Amino acid sequence: MKDQNQWIERTGIVMSVFLVLLFLSVSGCTTVETTQSGKDPIWQTTPLTDVRTGTPFSITEINDLPLLIQPFTITCPICMQQQAEISDLYASGKLQFVMIGLDIDPNGNENSLRDYTRNHDYYGFYAHSPPEMTRSLVDQFGMRVLSPAQAPLIIVCPDGKATILDPGVKSSEDLLKVLTAGCPE
Repeated sequence: MKDQNQWIERTGIVMSVFLVLLFLSVSGCTTVETTQSGKDPIWQTTPLTDVRTGTPFSITEINDLPLLIQPFTITCPICMQQQAEISDLYASGKLQFVMIGLDIDPNGNENSLRDYTRNHDYYGFYAHSPPEMTRSLVDQFGMRVLSPAQAPLIIVCPDGKATILDPGVKSSEDLLKVLTAGCPE
């Protein structure tokens, strides 16, 4: 009986810690705009290189079309589902936009990301997120950015407004609605 009570008590503690962590991870901002000081956050100005083409770029350089940023890892099946939906929207031709897949795995590297993009024909630019860029994303959008299983997506409109979407895989139809409503022409 004593062992059972200890087990129940430990389980209760573990569940409490889990719920607190879950609450903290999902209670992050849902809409966040760029800083008011006029200075772009680090995540917008960090130099990146597309692993497919070797083309250097930064978020601030893409300012004429709506932009989707997907923090992900190459081993995440939910990320793959989301990338397929993004690719479907792009293939439909219903909306022009740019997608950037940011590999946030601190142990990831350019070669494994390049292999990943060769094995999957998803739309977009793909780059490894440097630690300072990942930290800046977390500073602005919360810990959800570090949870690929929540399918985090950030929309950056041509006017600079940046918004993180609610957790979960978004269909191509849902993305079309969000991008057209969130970034009106």
